[in-house]
Amino acid sequence: MDQFDGIFESYASHFAAHGARPDRESRAPWAFARLWDERGWRPDPARTVLVTGSKGKGTVTRHLAWNLQAQGPVGLVLSPEERGHLDRLRIDNQPIDAATFDRLWQDIARHQPAMAAQAGEGRYLSPTGWFLSVGLAWFRERGVRWVVIEGGRGVRFDEIGPLDAALAVVTSVHGEHLKAIGPTVADIWDDKLSLAPRAQRLVVGQQVAEQAVALGRTLPAHAQVSPAPPALGDGSVPAWLATDRQIAADALAALAPGLPFRWFGSPSFTDTRLGDVPAWLEPVVHPDSLDDAFLHRLAREGAAVVLGLPDDKAVAGILARLRAAGLRDLAAFTLTSPVGHVRSDWLVEHPDVAPLGLLDVVFPDVAAARQRLVQHADSRRGLYVIGVQVFTRTMRAVFGIHLGGPEPCPPTT
Repeated sequence: MDQFDGIFESYASHFAAHGARPDRESRAPWAFARLWDERGWRPDPARTVLVTGSKGKGTVTRHLAWNLQAQGPVGLVLSPEERGHLDRLRIDNQPIDAATFDRLWQDIARHQPAMAAQAGEGRYLSPTGWFLSVGLAWFRERGVRWVVIEGGRGVRFDEIGPLDAALAVVTSVHGEHLKAIGPTVADIWDDKLSLAPRAQRLVVGQQVAEQAVALGRTLPAHAQVSPAPPALGDGSVPAWLATDRQIAADALAALAPGLPFRWFGSPSFTDTRLGDVPAWLEPVVHPDSLDDAFLHRLAREGAAVVLGLPDDKAVAGILARLRAAGLRDLAAFTLTSPVGHVRSDWLVEHPDVAPLGLLDVVFPDVAAARQRLVQHADSRRGLYVIGVQVFTRTMRAVFGIHLGGPEPCPPTT
């Protein structure tokens, strides 16, 4: 039995019985909150940072944690992982070791029956909540100074929802995860901003403020808007990198005035190579997260695009943005999963997108994916590899990309 099977058991059983349902009808963050209170694992609000957003939350979360290390040990929770489940949880950028994770999980797992009863009929205990619980137990055991948490797709019915914080950050709001936390963009905005009442300080990206105007919403009174940087780039890299850097710097200044901000680069965007072929790897979940200047640069250089997108993303809009920029050499992996919660049936409707075969996002065959990608790269001048996080995670392994940030985080083999 895999050590993570128990973490995914509740979700897998729920999906098999009910399929994909909105988070408000299916998740139970209160059961985890009760566990943390009973075990004394709820982090000190004065030393807690929460980050959410449709794009950029991972980059901002990492940079806040990495910079706060100057003040003492920092517990970091990521959602999802970069390469493997253990790197979701880190102290001073060092992932939890397998033995410690297993010890803490076995202690937590004995609470599963009681928590399932607390969750109620038709609801599941999410993997995000279980990983977060292991992290909070570990952080309390090790006595970290700061706890920095990247939320999942939402807030109200995500396990960060019951937490209080010294600082909350909302990076951006796009029309993604509409079935889970929508159904409208206004619903997404309301969900993300529900962090605000539980945070002493709130920093939001300028795009969030612009969305508020467009949607007829009002920012909370204590919100600080991080302005878009004056120069968003010349197309050499996606413009959102500059935006995320600005948000992270402004958030750190709000939380710890005077602490110098250091930029480590984002593991979310990687300029790399596949043999002799240049490649760019970027998570993309919505057409609004694409940067036209960067796309036009890739088109001028004759790059081909490789996608990894499930049906619940705005696939048509993403394809339209790519084609409008002149990127028409398109191919895609067909994403699958053991329980069927990830599918790429959209490929049938787009015959001009070349199929690269099946890719199980839960148990990926990295060697086979690399072989297919190498074959596809032959005679091409570059590869722009984009898709959801569970896809780019596998692609990081394909390209041999290491975890980012400061030491002591070791290379991942």
